[in-house]
Amino acid sequence: MNKSVKRKNYHVGNLEPQLIDQAKKMLEEVGPDKLSIRAISEQVGVSATAVYHHFANKDELLSHLAAQGFAQLESVLGQCQQGIDKKNKMQVISRQYMLFAFEHPAMYQLMFGSQLAHSEMNPTLSTARKNAYAVVEQCVADVLEKDIQSKEVRSAALAAWSFAHGLASLMIHNVFELPEHISKDAVIEKALLGFNQLVKAHLDFE
Repeated sequence: MNKSVKRKNYHVGNLEPQLIDQAKKMLEEVGPDKLSIRAISEQVGVSATAVYHHFANKDELLSHLAAQGFAQLESVLGQCQQGIDKKNKMQVISRQYMLFAFEHPAMYQLMFGSQLAHSEMNPTLSTARKNAYAVVEQCVADVLEKDIQSKEVRSAALAAWSFAHGLASLMIHNVFELPEHISKDAVIEKALLGFNQLVKAHLDFE
């Protein structure tokens, strides 16, 4: 990592986006545990003190990053199901959820990891998290053709989120080793097929 970036003048109004952008880049390089205010400030070309004008501490910066991650996830999940038949929606949204996790592993681990577990919940992060989950709830409501506030939708949405999150986490952390002839994509497709069949069975039963 280049530490020879020269310090430069900055405008308070545009420094924060630069810090966030640099933090996101470094997050995927070093992970949330090793991300530091000092390293970010050096790459942007300002003092660490300047960073603290925008973020009280590392936890606050991480909260902002996680909020952006959930906002991006919300967008991805919302767009992927447009124009999709209702019986295939859960399979599509689950696949996109996992693809997001695989494409942004460090961000994903930050969003659901322990780094922010003991810090005060940032209202922006809380809202972003709820908004992302609401997309899943609405998808389930569409599939089941039930009110989004119903018990059936709430239970099914939790099951769907847990399924996608669990499989994504197992894959990211390499919890189990796949035989050479079996690809990660094949495992995902098989798992999604099974999950989709459960959804269809429920619809047929209804």
